Parts: sequence; structure tokens; C-alpha cells
Amino acid sequence: MVYRFKIWFEDMEDIVRWIEIKPSHTFLDFNNIIQAAIGFDNKELASFFVSDDRWRRISEVKKAKPTRDTDITGNANAPLMSETKLRTCVNDPHQRFIYVFDYNAQWTLLCELISIEESNEKQAYPRIYRNEGKAPRQHNEGKFKMLDDNEFDTLAEKILAAKGVKSLLVEHEEELLEEDDDDLDDDLDNEEEEGDHDEFDFGALGEGIDADDLK
Repeated sequence: MVYRFKIWFEDMEDIVRWIEIKPSHTFLDFNNIIQAAIGFDNKELASFFVSDDRWRRISEVKKAKPTRDTDITGNANAPLMSETKLRTCVNDPHQRFIYVFDYNAQWTLLCELISIEESNEKQAYPRIYRNEGKAPRQHNEGKFKMLDDNEFDTLAEKILAAKGVKSLLVEHEEELLEEDDDDLDDDLDNEEEEGDHDEFDFGALGEGIDADDLK
């Protein structure tokens, strides 16, 4: 017989793989066929977590014994995939596993046993039974790449330089606006002075005429 598992990304439910694998295969075999199904490079550490029907983690099976610096799953003494057969952890007709690959990126896939089928002697197992959806890029620099100190400093300098240029432009615009305001004030003053001046000089004429002359 063979187990048929449905496997999908935790945060991308439209990307699904169906895998058939024998109970006598190890979790390392399961790891390898999942990696082949999603097109990842299979170079990072990984773990399977035996789960209950609510996707709560119960126990762990590791790909390799990690160092203290790389182990962030919480169980450094978990059994190894290469030494653990799949059937030893299948205790339910709809057994669930949580598969975590690359402890830094935390790629997480959910694995659910959906049926137990008769094996085909002409078929090699484990195998990819069916694919649905295009898997994401494993190394998405926009999401996962971490900057080292030099790269961070360079990026910071570029940002500050861009802000500096913007500040200069703003200051220049403010200076131009101030000059325009000064020119406008001068124009208004000139208009007021011109407004006080009689175009036909009647004011001056009136000042030069004595009231007795008008009689």
C-alpha cells in the first residue's frame, strides 16, 4: 500500500502537491520528494512536526542534528528523518504533519494523509502524483535577503543623499517664493504711491489756487 498526501503552503493554499509514498519510506524520503515537487534546492535544514487535527505540533523529526546557532525549533534531541520510517508516526487515517524548511525563511507546508491506496508494482515510489499551482521562488531577495553592515550603510547613504537633494530643492523653492513675495510687496507699494499721485496733477493745481481767486 501507499500513502497519498495532500501538501500545500501554509500561506498559499492554491499551490498544492499530491505525493504518494510507502509506509516503509523514511521522513528523509518524504522531505526529498516534497523538495522535488516544489522545486527547492533541498540544502537547508528542515523538520517534520507530527500534528493533531487542529494543526497543533506534538513531536518533531529533524533532517539533521543542528548546531545550537541554527536550531530554532526548540527540540535539538528530536529523532532524525533518515532513521524514522513514516509508518511509525501515522496514527490516524487523516494524519497531519507540518513541514518546516529553512529555519530562517520558515517555509511552512501542511501535509495531510487523504487516502491509502494499493501500490503499483510498475510504479516507483515516492512519486509526485499531481501538481496544482506554481510554487514560489525559494530565494526571493525582496522578502528574505538580509543586508550585512556594509550593504546597510550603503543603502542608508543613498537614502540620506536623496533626502539631502530633496531638502536643497525645497530650500531653493522657499527662497524663490520669498523673492516673489518681496517683489509683490514692492509692486503693491509702488501702486499705492502711484494711486496717491493725481494723473492730471489736479491736487497740485488746487494747492496753488487761492480761494479768493475763485470769487
